Amino acid sequence: MIKSRSICGLLLVLLPLAAAASDHADPIDVLNRQRQERALTDLFVFPVKQDGTPAFPFERVAKLPLHAPLDDVVRDELSGQEREQIDALVIILCVRRELTDSTTLKLEPYTYKINIDYNSSVEFPIPAEAVTASGNATTAPADAEDVAEHSHAADKLSLVEAFARYGGKISHPDEIKEDIVIEFRLTDDGKLQTGYPRFALPQGLDIDLNGMSGVHDDPFIFPAFFDTNIVAMQVRVPISVFPNDRTDFLIWATSHKGSGGPIDHVGRSLRTQNPRFELLNTLHPSQHVAAITEEHAHPSLMRDILLRLNFGSLFAYRRWDFVPDVMCYSTNYRVGFPNGRLLTDDVAAILAQHGDTLLYELSYQDDRYRWPRQTTNDGRDNGSEAFLSNAPYLLPANPQRAQPPPLRLSTASIVKLTLIVIALLLFLLLTHWLFARWYYRRQIRRRYL
Repeated sequence: MIKSRSICGLLLVLLPLAAAASDHADPIDVLNRQRQERALTDLFVFPVKQDGTPAFPFERVAKLPLHAPLDDVVRDELSGQEREQIDALVIILCVRRELTDSTTLKLEPYTYKINIDYNSSVEFPIPAEAVTASGNATTAPADAEDVAEHSHAADKLSLVEAFARYGGKISHPDEIKEDIVIEFRLTDDGKLQTGYPRFALPQGLDIDLNGMSGVHDDPFIFPAFFDTNIVAMQVRVPISVFPNDRTDFLIWATSHKGSGGPIDHVGRSLRTQNPRFELLNTLHPSQHVAAITEEHAHPSLMRDILLRLNFGSLFAYRRWDFVPDVMCYSTNYRVGFPNGRLLTDDVAAILAQHGDTLLYELSYQDDRYRWPRQTTNDGRDNGSEAFLSNAPYLLPANPQRAQPPPLRLSTASIVKLTLIVIALLLFLLLTHWLFARWYYRRQIRRRYL
């Protein structure tokens, strides 16, 4: 009898993941046939002051106490004076995980796009709605209706939960539309091609920016990717580019090959790394909610099979899943995941507070830095600088070494699969031969009767 884990492995191979999930650890395809240059890994968005240093980062106090998941949710708004000190938004997009030999890069066929929507309405909670882990309001909500809205009994996402998970509640997700598109194309050594980045802007806006790109140390706080590199694209967008009354932004990025549509997508960190979201990568964010709703109501064949085999932890949709995959950032609040993303944000731990624990568990899987779990980049806990305080913010690339081959099945597993295929072929041949023999004899009987 085939073991259950063998069934799971076979089903995962058969699952249609041609448009593989983004963020970090997801394979670009389960058979490792596609190049990783089209795989987006991380998207960082944070404001900076005129001197280039990050402006008003949020300092988390809850860390990871599962008994106090709401202590860091609702944040006091920045004052007008503080907001005036924000000079620009820095956006960093990373691609090509687990890079160790940059001479193997094949970046020229790909286009990478950063999309910014500053017109969509986003709702936020107010400090009076924050609830401590003990269940007591830090400041009493306005009335009983507010209390009911933020209770566990509510069928829809409250503003508090939406902010905790996604950085805000998008009022009309089906109306998301990019107002600014920043397009990158790179040479095979990771540098910008001539004429890039390019900017598609609304009429009446003018922008003259210089982006940068290059090979850097992988900034993701995750042991499996320590001591490896990525290719990073970076742009600094002045706040003055946006209309004065715009304070809330939706940001996402896509990769493309040639003139084709999106291959990969990244919005809120680690979201599409969950297997249940693989369907979002080729869709525009305005289509995400409808796609999740349809897949939940009418699951595809393989997803339905996996759910019936009790793999709901990977493939079942949660009540809070029905939102588009974009990053929310508001200049009204201190920056820090899920309001934008700082390089120092330990997103796997933050998400684990609210139920998305897949990546937190996997962060213990690597042989290095397993105990205690490392909470700084590349395990730098000895006081050395985890990131730079100014552009390019990312650390220099790690020393070059041979690019490890992609993971393959063991020889024993290949032999077993080969034998299974041979057995199936022999079974088909035998059944066809038996049917032909029976049919021939049947015809002979009819001829002589």
